[in-house]
Amino acid sequence: MTASSSSAMATPMLLFSCFCLLTGDMLFGFDTGSFGGILGNPGFVNQFGTFQPETHSYKINSLRTSLLSSLAFIGKFIGCFVAGPAIEKYGHRIVFYALSVISIIGVIIEITAADTGPGTGRLAQFIVGRIVVYVSIGLVEVNVTLTEYDFSRTYQSEIVPASFRGLVVVSLQLFLVAGGLVASGANKAYETETTGFGWKTITGVQLVFPVLIIVCTIFIPDSPRWLLSQDRDDDAIASLYQLRPKENGSSGKCEAELSEIRQSLHEVVHKAAWIDLIRGSNLRRTSIVMIFYFFQQATGQAFVSTYQTKFYQQNGFAEQAYTYPLASSVLGLIAVGMAMCFIDRLGRRYTLFMSYAFQALWMYVLAGIGGLSHQTPASQNSIVAAFMLYQLFYNAGGASIPYLLGAEIPNAAVREKTQSIGTAWNVIWAFVTNFVIPYLMERIHFGVGWVFGSVSLVALLYTFFFLPETKVSSLSAFSLPLFANTLLFFSKRAGHLRN
Repeated sequence: MTASSSSAMATPMLLFSCFCLLTGDMLFGFDTGSFGGILGNPGFVNQFGTFQPETHSYKINSLRTSLLSSLAFIGKFIGCFVAGPAIEKYGHRIVFYALSVISIIGVIIEITAADTGPGTGRLAQFIVGRIVVYVSIGLVEVNVTLTEYDFSRTYQSEIVPASFRGLVVVSLQLFLVAGGLVASGANKAYETETTGFGWKTITGVQLVFPVLIIVCTIFIPDSPRWLLSQDRDDDAIASLYQLRPKENGSSGKCEAELSEIRQSLHEVVHKAAWIDLIRGSNLRRTSIVMIFYFFQQATGQAFVSTYQTKFYQQNGFAEQAYTYPLASSVLGLIAVGMAMCFIDRLGRRYTLFMSYAFQALWMYVLAGIGGLSHQTPASQNSIVAAFMLYQLFYNAGGASIPYLLGAEIPNAAVREKTQSIGTAWNVIWAFVTNFVIPYLMERIHFGVGWVFGSVSLVALLYTFFFLPETKVSSLSAFSLPLFANTLLFFSKRAGHLRN
């Protein structure tokens, strides 16, 4: 398909359907970015911290920081785990409405978790609110951002033509970063607010996104693939008529595309059982998805998003602790622009090579320079630069491509289930990393860079040896790298692997 024909496929309804649901990623991005700043907000600290008699001030210790950041992922785990079956049964649109209502309820619980004075914060209530909000984030991760990020993005990946599926999917990371940029601006505006007004206002802004999702969902069609899985062929054709150019409908191309979908799914439109995730070639596919969902968290995502403000405050950059995240968010937008250019030109593998290689490099630079006994203005600037450059290259590939792989590698019969269990696995590691990072920052300081740099290096090696290139026209076809094929051959010969 030529560039001109590809652009012709981008109809107003297709663009609207993709755009309006990008607000789901902004919801995720805003929550992550805003909470990172709220943790250091004076008003929030005064209401939810513990009083320190020696300094006559309040402080949120490492345990409370870990609980506030990590326990929310219980909700995300629940949301991710139920999203796949819910989508299979009710469709994407119903799940959009549900996640929006859940998000609104959670935000209200958060805002009402403190009164007006210092020490009035009800920590348990705020954590419950965070958990409820993250149920909606989990639903977003699978329903909107899973092609987790998010959160390979199920709805978009099923409605867009294969020729620019990668571009549309990675654009979701753009809106996630944009949500973080809005959050960084809000945090900056209230960085000196010592009452609860500041953090409550920042939290309340989050209500905008679920309301937008509710309004937009009214006008978008169901996924043709989902309709086909429900034996609703007529509705699937009607949906394609809405999403594709008019001439496609009059010339019979919509019927041909529906036939191609059936063929690409190997005539399997009904969903398989959970046990099929580990049967035959599905075991290899499931393993790849879960490993990259692990890398999406374990290479340092939370360190540069949730904890960047705390990192700056604890390591001599307190005056710029709310300014540097703004700069990082702008760089993040540039990085996603890079990913959108590279993803369908270089492919998934080479883009990840670049991302993981530079993630490892800049984490090692941060750890090495930060560990120097004598810090100069130049070395401090280098630390900040390394931190920001890590975030730039993370957003250039490692942030979004694992989700794209989650849509392109699994077979259609188990795609939603693979995404659900893979994202739940991602959430487990998000919980682990969010819980341990405050302790790592307190005890080894810049040594955190050695940890996440080494994980990034492992991710680079795994990508080189085992990741297939999935830049193909079908959501189900892929080929393994030469090294992995060699291992597969000898494994078969040895009788250790069944396909």
